[in-house]
Amino acid sequence: MADRSRHCAGFTLLELLVATAMTAVLAGSLYATLHVAFKARRSAMEIVAPARKAELAVELLRQDLTSAVVPKGLLAGEFVGEDATSGTGLDSDTVELYAVADGGQEVDGTGDIRWVQIGCDADEDTGGMVLFRKVERNLLSTRVEDPDPETICGGVRSFNLRYFDGLEWTDGWESVAEDATLPRAIEVTLELLKDDDADVSEDGGYWVSRVFQIPCSSVQAGIQIEAEL
Repeated sequence: MADRSRHCAGFTLLELLVATAMTAVLAGSLYATLHVAFKARRSAMEIVAPARKAELAVELLRQDLTSAVVPKGLLAGEFVGEDATSGTGLDSDTVELYAVADGGQEVDGTGDIRWVQIGCDADEDTGGMVLFRKVERNLLSTRVEDPDPETICGGVRSFNLRYFDGLEWTDGWESVAEDATLPRAIEVTLELLKDDDADVSEDGGYWVSRVFQIPCSSVQAGIQIEAEL
């Protein structure tokens, strides 16, 4: 009878070495590709981060400014926009207003109207400013307290507000002098530092400027409000 012993086939050592080398080359190529991709993503995020920060900050301001109420009534007070400068001589404006409160929040003592203050404070860490927001939600409280500031945006170089009275733009606004009216529109300009270590005296980095119409304004286009003497 013929010898029909089964011979088991296998890989030679040379084939295993070639396969291992090919796997190492593919892994190295994949690593290099992913490294370049993640580096590009990180660079892109660093580039758009200032723009995103400024856009989000201005969007938060839009929610307050466009919900401003007419400065008349029991809970609604004055609308005051002050033109100011920082210690470095750059714009550092402030505005105080009464605005419609956010809906859907069940908080004890919270009414439909809230007092809002928006402005800038010096930031010793960066040499620039911090854009802040203060909110008093319980206007019926007999206790007068200064609300804690909420940081909207850091690394601010300048913050400027302008008000449209129906005919021209002004740097400030006082509802008492404007016959208890709100401006027709508000222009918000926010400029950031180039980076955290930038000198405030140098040119700024990303800046954004937006104009928001005030729905509750009674000022008509082309009509300038004159204070009664």
